[in-house]
Amino acid sequence: MGIGTHIAQAALLAASLSTGHASADTVSNPLYFFATCAGRLSAELSYQWMVSDPAAAETEAVRAAVLDIVAALTPEGEGRGVLSWRVEARAAHSALLSRAVFHSDDWARSRADQEIAHCRAYIVGPVAPVPTEAEPADIAPGAPAVPAAVEN
Repeated sequence: MGIGTHIAQAALLAASLSTGHASADTVSNPLYFFATCAGRLSAELSYQWMVSDPAAAETEAVRAAVLDIVAALTPEGEGRGVLSWRVEARAAHSALLSRAVFHSDDWARSRADQEIAHCRAYIVGPVAPVPTEAEPADIAPGAPAVPAAVEN
């Protein structure tokens, strides 16, 4: 999915918030919600990489989608505050995961899973895997590496 799709998703979420069609647990500040989801997903992804979890590819794709939404919603000049929300959420989620893993805390694992599920629930449709360095997202297979408009 491209950034346009994620902008549309964010707009639909914002519209549902303003019209009252969102569920009772829907966030009042979509930027804060998606920024904290980005932080949580970053912590979850780091953990999955550490334990070689095959779900890491899907988490990475969802995180990329959330980051696209955050970028689309962030007003100019507000990047530091948004980054602060992401860092705080990542630290909190990392603490939950540490508690779950190193202290065998079932509540912490359950809570971490609930937070991630809540974030994923707002990403609709299939999420494409994050492209590797060898296959950039903006280049079709067999296409030249530099678009014609840029070459001139």
